[in-house]
Amino acid sequence: MANGPKPLILLKLTGELFATPKLAPTAQHSQLVVDLIAQIKQLRATHQFAFVMGGGNFFRGNQHGKAFQLQASTAHQVGLLATVMNSLILQDLFAQHGLPATVLSAIECPQIAAAISTPNIQTALHQQHCLIFAGGTGEPFFSTDTAAVLRALQIKAQVVWKATNVDGIFTADPRTNAQAQLLSHLSYQEALAQRLQILDQTALILAREHALPIRVFNLFTPQALWRAAHDQNFGSLLSA
Repeated sequence: MANGPKPLILLKLTGELFATPKLAPTAQHSQLVVDLIAQIKQLRATHQFAFVMGGGNFFRGNQHGKAFQLQASTAHQVGLLATVMNSLILQDLFAQHGLPATVLSAIECPQIAAAISTPNIQTALHQQHCLIFAGGTGEPFFSTDTAAVLRALQIKAQVVWKATNVDGIFTADPRTNAQAQLLSHLSYQEALAQRLQILDQTALILAREHALPIRVFNLFTPQALWRAAHDQNFGSLLSA
């Protein structure tokens, strides 16, 4: 693999990676971030990465918007800005560990990030930078799941890795239902028919139309990224 093109992975990271009490990191939490970056540095010998960050540690459009009685479009736009903040945090952490990274934003903010465009994407990939996509799709009412699939198609990624806080795709929410069963593999159509909540319907339909596989796994499992790259049975796989 080292002599051929590196597979390009679009890694969707939950904002909970940075969800620390009052934004004051504990030693344990900081070590988790360091471990994840170390895995990425190792995997870059054989893989190339792009990232889409969630923003739920700062603001969730549906949840917090309702709590503040905001208009839905306003709440979603605040959520998009939260992803920009997380993207800047990720870029800074990468830089501290010797990982070159470029943030491209779907929201116009030239002081802190260039715009998402084909030339900017190609330049970053040519320079072997990690690509960090901020601002979701740039529009309200679309989740960062949909943004992840959209950006994966835009950069011609081989697969989307959705790194979340559960072990994969379950028949029900395992946090509230002890009878929930882990599904190691299922088709897009099965996921759509069962209306499983691990990914939103728009993201699933877009992935199905382009036969883009999605692996879902628990980011907080030890060596999670390494296992996603080397263990075909890790987490759950969505495919045709």
